[in-house]
This record gives sequence, C-alpha cells and structure tokens, in this order.
Amino acid sequence: MHTQALKYLNEERMLNIAMSEAVRRGNAEILSAERGAVLLREKNSGVYMLYARDYAPGEALLNLLLERDDVRELSVTRADLCRKAEELLGLRLDFEYYHVAYLENRPPEPAGRLEIRTPSEELAGVIADHYEYLNEEQVIAHIRRGHLFGGFLGDKLVGFIGEHPEGSIGILEVLPEFRRHGYAYDLESFMIDRHFNQGKIPFAQIFTDNEKSLSLQRKLGMTQAEQSCFWLARR
Repeated sequence: MHTQALKYLNEERMLNIAMSEAVRRGNAEILSAERGAVLLREKNSGVYMLYARDYAPGEALLNLLLERDDVRELSVTRADLCRKAEELLGLRLDFEYYHVAYLENRPPEPAGRLEIRTPSEELAGVIADHYEYLNEEQVIAHIRRGHLFGGFLGDKLVGFIGEHPEGSIGILEVLPEFRRHGYAYDLESFMIDRHFNQGKIPFAQIFTDNEKSLSLQRKLGMTQAEQSCFWLARR
C-alpha cells in the first residue's frame, strides 16, 4: 500500500509533500490509498493527513476518522473538506498554509557567519520567551531529540530553528536585536542542508499571509505549492 500511496500522492507532488515524506521516511500509517484520495496518520506527531482531489472521496475518508478516538490534529487539502471536518469531527481551523520544498540537486550555500549547534538546555527559557508555540518544557524535549538548533555569534544566541514532530522545518526565529542581517537565511539553509544530507526532501509549511517568510523561501530556492492546505486542531 505504501508504494501505491506514494504514487498517488506524487501526482500532486507539492500539495502532498508532507504526506509523501511521511511515507518515504517510514513514518506513515496509511489508512486508505486510492487515486485522488489518500488518508494517513503521521506516527511521530499523531497528525492525520488527508489528500482528496474531489470532495466526495474526501468526505468518505473523513467519515473513517469517526471510528478513531485519537484525532487531535488534521491537515486537509480542500477548503470544503476543512469545513466538513469542523462539522463532523469537532475540530477547528488553526491555520491555512502553503507547502514549500527544496527540490534542487544540491543544498544552498551556507553563509558561514553563524556557529549553528544544539543549544544548552539552560537556554530553553529564552527560546520559549521568543517562540509563542512552544513552552520551556517542549523546547527542552526538542533539544533532547536533536530537533532544535541555535545560531550563535560567539556565546550570544542570535536565533534558532528546528524540526516539527511531523518532519517539517520550522521553529525559526531571530532575536529582535539581530534582525535585518539575513540570519534567518543562514539558519534555514543549515536545516535544508541537514535534511538534504539525511536523504530527506526538505520541506516547510508557511502561513499563507506570511509574505516575509514566503519571500525567504524563494531566496532559499524553495518551490512553493500553488494550492494551500488547512490545518485543524481540537481545542
């Protein structure tokens, strides 16, 4: 089923890059795979991901989720299925986003201005203070898993970047006093290079209204999906 799922997902490659990477990385529990409609659960994060070219097969897959008691987060590829998931599963839209992915044959050249390394756990509070989506305990967990990196000038933390549980590049932040020097490029190019050399396709999920970040992705050579996706969560 994994081979078939990957084949179907690659028919709309950029739209489905998070799902196809979950399959490629061995982290996907595939619940259903047909041409134009795939449903899976990403094992590391527990996030359910649904691709449907048309509404009717997508609605049928949403009904499959009624049988599951662990649906806390869900991504879907259609606005009408987002609305249906809210109605059917009691989830709420968290954000709309574009997938971006690095599809070039070699990683971007690093600027080499920062020393990028795993930060000490003593910096977890500072990182949590500058990133609203993780608390200090969650930052420490990311550090211990090797999924969070800091960029340093000497002993000064300039910014940080990491990997979300489902495998996307994110958690990117440059501290206010170091902004407007291009350090976000340095940090993300490091993560792209890291994933590239691990045999992964580097990808990220960017809010549709975050033009600053979308511009950065273009500078890095990332390809952007034409169609947006929708991320829902239980609140």
